[in-house]
Amino acid sequence: MFPFEDALLFLSQFVFTVLIFVLLLRFCLQLSGASTHNVITQWVIKITRPVVKPFQWILPTFRRFDTAVILLAFALTMLKVFIYGFLKVGMEFSWSLIAIFSGAQLLQFIVQLYSIAIIAEAVLSWVKPEPNGLTNVLHVLTAPLLRLVRRFVPPLGGFDLSPVVVWTGLQLVNMIIITPVMRHFLWMI
Repeated sequence: MFPFEDALLFLSQFVFTVLIFVLLLRFCLQLSGASTHNVITQWVIKITRPVVKPFQWILPTFRRFDTAVILLAFALTMLKVFIYGFLKVGMEFSWSLIAIFSGAQLLQFIVQLYSIAIIAEAVLSWVKPEPNGLTNVLHVLTAPLLRLVRRFVPPLGGFDLSPVVVWTGLQLVNMIIITPVMRHFLWMI
């Protein structure tokens, strides 16, 4: 591979990954019921609106589940996988394999998003900053998962272990379910 091709591959992967990550952030914020008055939520909606708006006219929204956002993220992930496979390996793959790998990669992005949010919220809880847009978004994103775990794991001696349990569970999902699917796809190539 020539340096120009490496640079093109890197740039395409970076642009796709950032756009997919922001789309997934929008999807997760909508799903968790984040306020649209939050500065970060407004920024995410404003950045993704030009890409999402045309698809929202076609694809319906069910309560807080925005099908246009998640299907667009899936389509971009498929395109990213196709471009990477074509530029790196130099051959086309079946669309069914690309769809399976893309679905696994999309789930991996969601796991990473929640993992980062849980770690960031835990670290910020140690320094107790004033409530701001970031702390509010992190709380809204992680609250449903943490609330679920707090039912079964109450605070021990004043320490809330739910972030550790949720983060560990997310990593196990990644290791047990997502990574084997991605490895199987790579083996089939």
